[in-house]
Amino acid sequence: MINWLVRMNDALSNLAIWASGLLLLYVVGHVSVEIVARSFFDFSTHSMDEFVGYAVGAMTFLSLANTFRARKHIRVSILQAFVRGRLAIVVEILCIVLTFAITAFLARYIFRTFARDWNRGTVSPTLTETPIWIIDGVILLGLILFLLQLLTSLVLTIRDGVTEPAPTEA
Repeated sequence: MINWLVRMNDALSNLAIWASGLLLLYVVGHVSVEIVARSFFDFSTHSMDEFVGYAVGAMTFLSLANTFRARKHIRVSILQAFVRGRLAIVVEILCIVLTFAITAFLARYIFRTFARDWNRGTVSPTLTETPIWIIDGVILLGLILFLLQLLTSLVLTIRDGVTEPAPTEA
């Protein structure tokens, strides 16, 4: 059961990180088109800043789970340097549970915003009139994947203890 959870979580977070990578390629492409269009053709897409902003936000939230799983996030490990054994496991579990609670609280409000924007058909107040529920949905998806990763990490910490942090690059 645990191995299935880990495999499913890894597959979903890898899919999300690939989506983030594709969004990064989109950002580079859209900015490049905008630069060429403005510089040489006196033309603009009139949507670059809006869509690039949406893409950066989406990349941020979609990459949370994978970044946490790979232990590449910013982590303050001062307390962990002083504890070992069972106490280290308790501290790790406490950190995961608190992070889960804060993220779940945030996800609850994002879901409420998503539902409201879906029901009202809210669109951005821009030329493109982008449906806001799309942005809300991507943020919510990223938070759900992060919550799933936190749950998986909690189960693995209980089963295996605290894993050593990944070596830092100089």
